[in-house]
Amino acid sequence: MGHRNPDRVPLSFRRARCETVKQMIEQRWEVIARCRACGLELRADLRTIAILRGPGFSLWNRNTRCRRRGCRGVVEFCAKAPGMVIFEPLATPNPRGDV
Repeated sequence: MGHRNPDRVPLSFRRARCETVKQMIEQRWEVIARCRACGLELRADLRTIAILRGPGFSLWNRNTRCRRRGCRGVVEFCAKAPGMVIFEPLATPNPRGDV
């Protein structure tokens, strides 16, 4: 048969082939940071993250504080691989134990 619709393949299934920021850049993933409290969405600059944290840094199962002034919310990272239409959270059970 033909190819599967990229949006029907859970993002977590792609983790093994795209774990690091460097791999996300090479495979042209788009990443946003979305605040759970205020809804602020910012595009994550993967090249800047690679410079600051190193190309082997992983955004999977990570969150951080919201950057909006006065917001105390938590930001989660969401991504879409090439061919996908919607962003999905970069969260998946991990046998290595990171949460």
